[in-house]
Amino acid sequence: MKFHIISAEDLSLRGGTLVEALEKIGVTHAPLGDAAKPVLQEPALILWTKNFNPNSIVSDQKLKTAAASGRLISVIVEKVSLPEELPKPPVIDLVSWRGSIRNPFFQDLRRFIEAASQKAPPPRPRGPVVRFLQRMCAGLTVGVIITFIIGFALNLLELQNNLCSINFYQPELSDFCGAYGLGGKPKEEERLAWEAREPGNCEALRAHIDLYGNTGELYARASAMLDARRIQQEEAWVADEQRLPLSQSISAAGSVTEEVAREEAISIAQSAGSATCSAFESGEFYRSTGFEIVAENWDCFSLRSGFHCGFDGKVICRHDRLNRSEREVCGSE
Repeated sequence: MKFHIISAEDLSLRGGTLVEALEKIGVTHAPLGDAAKPVLQEPALILWTKNFNPNSIVSDQKLKTAAASGRLISVIVEKVSLPEELPKPPVIDLVSWRGSIRNPFFQDLRRFIEAASQKAPPPRPRGPVVRFLQRMCAGLTVGVIITFIIGFALNLLELQNNLCSINFYQPELSDFCGAYGLGGKPKEEERLAWEAREPGNCEALRAHIDLYGNTGELYARASAMLDARRIQQEEAWVADEQRLPLSQSISAAGSVTEEVAREEAISIAQSAGSATCSAFESGEFYRSTGFEIVAENWDCFSLRSGFHCGFDGKVICRHDRLNRSEREVCGSE
């Protein structure tokens, strides 16, 4: 993957450190090109410092276009506020970063660059979750910390479950707990598979259990939904047709032309075709949508009285047929 860096200098000390860290994970820096006509084809990192004016390097319109397309990633390296007129791109706070590629905020930056290079929506960052937990622990006394650690480790009073389920920065907090086997939360992969399954589909639940086994954190819920499955009756009307033989005897009355004689024969056969098809309407499983007379073998001759025709063929009875079926339903949560 390649990216550009837009900063107050060609590469600041912090920017240089950032380039080195990104190169370790397979991301390379691409020169911005002619300063008068910079090109932002790859994802671009803009390093925000107190005295930085991005318009001195790239026009305001190009910045807005890059931000709107998701190719611009703002990296805050000093405590500053981003310009209000700039569309809000993905933002990473590296003010406290010290160069570690394992830092959760740096890992968020890596995921942002990967998403931008694939023209995918930026993922939600995880760094703030880790910082929240660190700050929460930092504010506790030693005694409270020891009590908290013991209670958390033993899951006393369901401390793990409650902490991992608080309504803050979800689902990242739940995924963080799941990655370390805390609070009965599933790993991110299992959670995404669970959310992607078809609601109410029993086979999807069985497939989930087959994939993650009884070690998956969602196994108990999936098993309970399977145990509570019910059979649901479903009805649907399906278009159908029946083709039945039909013969029309030669007409006694003559017609002026053979063509007219054929039309008269088909007209007379309408009554017989309607009677034949109406038999399907007598039951509750069919409702008629029409019929069609098809003459296949004609028998015509002419006399002094005119042309006389009959035929052998079929009547196509069209109708909707009631189709009843059963389906397993395993809840919709």
